[in-house]
Amino acid sequence: MYLHVITLNRIVSTWAESNESKEGLLMSKEPECKIENGLIIVPKGLKNVVPDVTYISGVDPTGQATIYRGYTIDDIGEHASFYEAVWLIHKGVLPCEDELKEVKKKIDTYRGQVPEKIFDALKLVPKAHPMYYGSYGVTLLGQYNAPDDWKFDDDFLFDHALKLIAQLPVIFAAGWNLAHHGTFVRPDPNLDHAKDVLRMIVNRTPSDLEARAFESSLVLYMDHGFNASTFTVRVIASTLSDMYSAIAGGIGALKGPLHGGANEKALVMLLDAKKKADELGKPLEEYIEEYILEKLRKKEKIMGFGHRVYKVHDPRTDVAAKFIKQLPEGEYWLKVLHKAEEVMKREKNLPANIDLYTAILYYQLKIPIPMFTPIFAMGRIVGWTAHYIEQVKNNKIIRPSEKYVGPTGLKYKPLEERCKK
Repeated sequence: MYLHVITLNRIVSTWAESNESKEGLLMSKEPECKIENGLIIVPKGLKNVVPDVTYISGVDPTGQATIYRGYTIDDIGEHASFYEAVWLIHKGVLPCEDELKEVKKKIDTYRGQVPEKIFDALKLVPKAHPMYYGSYGVTLLGQYNAPDDWKFDDDFLFDHALKLIAQLPVIFAAGWNLAHHGTFVRPDPNLDHAKDVLRMIVNRTPSDLEARAFESSLVLYMDHGFNASTFTVRVIASTLSDMYSAIAGGIGALKGPLHGGANEKALVMLLDAKKKADELGKPLEEYIEEYILEKLRKKEKIMGFGHRVYKVHDPRTDVAAKFIKQLPEGEYWLKVLHKAEEVMKREKNLPANIDLYTAILYYQLKIPIPMFTPIFAMGRIVGWTAHYIEQVKNNKIIRPSEKYVGPTGLKYKPLEERCKK
């Protein structure tokens, strides 16, 4: 039995029943875990380990789709508005008309209520990766928004979740533009959330198609089970720290190139391939195979491929592809992506993931590459805040044990003795 279909409690009982026999998990062809001195030793990286249950999102039984509260992520990503998806992720159902009006009004209103002193603080931040603006800004936001007597009742938590969902994109956009242009575009509460956020990032009013493509990407990124950043948020939440502190931790986890930073690396790779194809006078949709094979020969990582969950196909790519097709040079870029997928499937049996496709989608929208991961966070904060609430409402502090393998028995020596030559 694979660990991804059983909880840790069941692992313990399974081990007890098998008595570590050849029929138990210990003697499988590739051991996933073992028990030592009453402790469960699990795979590095917690691969296939289920530390808890969640009602928010997860993988369907076939392993080929992710579910948002009962709906497939690609279905919601293609059809739901940002506001509908927020309500669904947090409340468990799609909103009725009055509920949709309520969540839209609050998000649009809160987006225009970032404290002015936070903008003043962002003016002092040097040019850096914009994920720093988010973690810095959210920490400051907590100092303004979070009361000293942090509460855990439903209405209180949901209201702060909406404030974070609305205001984090403003902080990212303002931080980026202040550092690079010396000014920023203020939010417009009269615009829909996605259109206003994209406007603040690119300093122009996007078309309805551009805004909808951007909105869809936010929905596709909203949640994805116990990924690294979400699990980070839940670990911090389990200490009963406030939501703002937990989200700051999630932003830090998402910044890594093995998590949210992959979409940036994917576009850098594709643009490098395009540059070399142009220099050689070859069409990129043909040259991309040669480019990938050369990188594989050098044992270099091909960004935008492979996923811990999707082993056959990432359905989110289908949704992104529909919008890529409608945007500038869409047919051209889809030919390139499909050829790259064909090569990686043949050579490494790895499917493309959403980062490969959103990399091109954001490139078509003329979004600066360093802002790709912050946009990931602008969507994922919906899931982060929902997981924070789910954790604290049924909490037990997350504190695993460790297996110490360092030296023992050493004795302290004074400086003059331990440094003798």
